Amino acid sequence: MAIGKETTAWRITMPGMLTTVQDAGRIGYQQYGMPVAGAMDGESYRLGQRLVGNDTDMGALECTVMGPSFISEGPAVIAFTGADMSPAVNGTPVPMNTPLAVAPGDEVTTGFAGCGVRMYIAVRGGVRVTPVNGSVATHGKSGIGGFKGRKLQKDDVLTVARAVEVPQLHVDPDYEGPFNGTTPIRVVLGPQHERFTKEARHTFFTSPYLITPTSDRMGYRLAGQALTHTDGADIISDGAVFGSIQVPSDGQPIILMADRQTTGGYTKIGTVITPDLPRLAQMPVETTIHFTEVTVEEAQALYREYKEREASWVQTKEKAVSLLYSSVLPWGETEKRLSIRNDSYV
Repeated sequence: MAIGKETTAWRITMPGMLTTVQDAGRIGYQQYGMPVAGAMDGESYRLGQRLVGNDTDMGALECTVMGPSFISEGPAVIAFTGADMSPAVNGTPVPMNTPLAVAPGDEVTTGFAGCGVRMYIAVRGGVRVTPVNGSVATHGKSGIGGFKGRKLQKDDVLTVARAVEVPQLHVDPDYEGPFNGTTPIRVVLGPQHERFTKEARHTFFTSPYLITPTSDRMGYRLAGQALTHTDGADIISDGAVFGSIQVPSDGQPIILMADRQTTGGYTKIGTVITPDLPRLAQMPVETTIHFTEVTVEEAQALYREYKEREASWVQTKEKAVSLLYSSVLPWGETEKRLSIRNDSYV
């Protein structure tokens, strides 16, 4: 997309470990074999969209383990959410979960995640790439969507919306984010749970499982006590959803994640409930997790409570205060100045 009056560019100076353009996912095309993709941690993604004032799901950067660095050629309004990767503008640290403005020539840098593994960089008006089936989400294995269907590389030039108005929003101080890695992951028994022995179902909910280094955006491969089938691991392929827990013949569970296939032919012992998917997405490899069973009715109630809490996380400031960054001080030194103003960057 060409740079115009309504857009500007970000020049990538360091791409990070795995930085891709994501949105809420490619919804409505699984029957044609098209994976959903989208943000792994939907909670942090949605928080960023709200903070920058996007009223629909737009393209954002998902950064894994280590984030990118880039130079903004024009004004933009951004927010960092999810894992804290120590974002800074022109060398000065900036807060997480806060909408802020970057000026022309500003350099945005990030580092390694201190807590969690995925950070999101939301931008007012979105990252502008060509949609595929109504979504800009990157599905790397098929080379579809996002920026050229792949992760970002050094010297890539991203087109983003040009914006100067910083929304007067802040995050509830009580918001903790999806980083509780000690509470068990809640699971509803799956459509083939009867294909596992009673002992296997007991084992699944009482034994620890390790997220292995072979895990990725498609699925988390776990290692732990093997689960025994009553009549083999294979089934006639049926639909795969975010959080489905497949168990192939080796008895080791695989949790299907954002880049999952559209159907699967292995027995599914259960499905992770929606409120726990962001926590799961923020867990690094070698994390030990435990599962606990909930009923469908309990899962529905937990989901309603979760969405009610989510609605209160972003609040309007009492007074209009913008964060404005100026790249150069009046005496010419190249350093950062934070200004508090009651109007927008012009």
